[in-house]
Amino acid sequence: MENYIKKMDILRLYSSGKAENIKDELLEENSVELEVDGNREASVILSCGNEKIWALGYLACRKMINSMEDVEDLQLTGRRVVVSRAVSRHGSSPDNRHINTGSAVLKHPRDPSQEKCNFLPVQWKVDAGVIFSSVQRLREADVYKRTGNAHVATLISSSGEVLFTVEDIGRHNTMDKAVGWALMQGLKMVNCFLAVSGRLPSDMVQKAAGAGIPMLVSVSAATASGVETAIRQGITLVGFAREGRMNVYSFPERIESSAQGS
Repeated sequence: MENYIKKMDILRLYSSGKAENIKDELLEENSVELEVDGNREASVILSCGNEKIWALGYLACRKMINSMEDVEDLQLTGRRVVVSRAVSRHGSSPDNRHINTGSAVLKHPRDPSQEKCNFLPVQWKVDAGVIFSSVQRLREADVYKRTGNAHVATLISSSGEVLFTVEDIGRHNTMDKAVGWALMQGLKMVNCFLAVSGRLPSDMVQKAAGAGIPMLVSVSAATASGVETAIRQGITLVGFAREGRMNVYSFPERIESSAQGS
């Protein structure tokens, strides 16, 4: 985890007039290019580490791979991740792929809410207490606590088991890394939900739909287009999950409300 962090000398000033020289911990960032089947697919700014699982998750969210069986080779060379696929899937066309963040560079953006995806049917329920516990875990993430400058994503099974937690400078990257990890483990995303620290616009919800995630939870807000996308794709969308309450924007039947959050 330490390769995420860089210690730097800074001057801290207080409203009282006090000043002190301290060493502060800052989050490192890295520029990485993704090459797929010999073609440049994307350039992204992400935190150091987990570049391979980021690439897998990115491709899975774009429906360019469905499982590790679609991947023939995966290599990290310097700041370049190179993927060769055993099965070439078209996925989202280059004109339709769009990430609404300064962390990625893609060509010819178009409204991601127009993307098509299979409707995700309701298959299980989760206790509200599990959701509150999952967002509490986000606040306890190590890099976030140390730097205040990391997004967090936690992958949780429908039974409430915490499967994987990851931190990154970009909220999209955390989702990609969580999905990539699940892909490498052979897990079915339809049996999990994802708790994230960032807001929930349409592009984040569309990424979840592409990966087959039926529930997306955040401590932050959803946008109107994010909710519309969740309704269209069959995703339970939960925002402002904090301080013992949550806003459920779509498909609330996946949540058992008997437990009280604290």
